[in-house]
Formats: sequence, structure tokens, C-alpha cells
Amino acid sequence: MKKIIIFLLANIVLYAHPHIFIDVYPKINIQDTKATSLSVEWKFDQMTSSVLIMDYDKNKDNKFSENEMALIKRNTIKLFKDHDYYLKIRESDRNVEIEKLDNFVATIDEAGRLVYSFDLICSFEIKESVLMFYDKGSYISFMLKKTLLEPLNKNINFYIRRVDNEIYFGYAMLIKDII
Repeated sequence: MKKIIIFLLANIVLYAHPHIFIDVYPKINIQDTKATSLSVEWKFDQMTSSVLIMDYDKNKDNKFSENEMALIKRNTIKLFKDHDYYLKIRESDRNVEIEKLDNFVATIDEAGRLVYSFDLICSFEIKESVLMFYDKGSYISFMLKKTLLEPLNKNINFYIRRVDNEIYFGYAMLIKDII
């Protein structure tokens, strides 16, 4: 009986932790006191990068051709939308709707990591807003680091908070004001 319980507990633990780790670099594009869009860069962990690059870089030249990029877009953009872009934006007491994803590009950086770059078109007041990157299924872990985001968002006063609850784990960028 002990072996069965240990087996079941082990499966629960294995199921409920992230398998993909992504460093997130959001840059908030501002006009007056409003955000007009987010320019986002995702850098995948080395293991996930290796697997996805093997899947998509069919000719093994360490870059994505037009056909390879089309395949990545076809497989990725719908997934993003189905998961609300793995992002919740709050402005005061309301959720902000992301209108669309634009300018999606996949590249391989000098360290061999897969990088997705894209713009999220949305509009919200900067002051007291929150950007929360998370995966409800706990399959993907998103990492935000203030030291890496400050150069991208020099004119914004913000801090980073880890979000860890029973449903998901993620990070939030809490924006105080425009500097």
C-alpha cells in the first residue's frame, strides 16, 4: 500500500511543476500616460530551446527560414491566444484586453537559446497597473528580473513580485508611476 501511495504522490508532484522556463523581457511602449503596446521578448531555457530548435530548424542552419518561421507562427500564435498570451494586465480595478499579437519573430541567440519577440497591442493607464506573467496549468514558469527590465523601462517606477498560489506560479510587474 505504501508503494501505491508514494507512486500516486510522485505523479502528482511531477504533474504540478513547470517543464518550460522562460525569461520574460517586457518593454512598455508609452504615449503620454498610457501604454499603447508591450514589446515582449521570451528567452527559453536551454533544454526547451534545444528541443524546439530541433523541431523547427529543419535544415539545421541555426536560423529560421521563411517556411520554418511560418510553421512556428502557425503553431504558436493560436496557442498564445488560447492562453490569453500567458499574461494578465490589470488597470486599477479592471482587466485589460489584449487586442492582438503583432510582429512575431523567432530567433536563436548566441547562447543557442530560442527567443520569441512580439508586440502585444493593448491600451491602459500606466499608473498603478499590473502585468502578471503566468501559466494556469503550471507547465511554464515565467521569470522577471528587475535588473534586466530596468534598462527597457527607464521611465517607469516599478517593482517585481513573485505570485505563488494554489492555481499557478508566476511573476508580476507592479507599476507605480511614470518617472
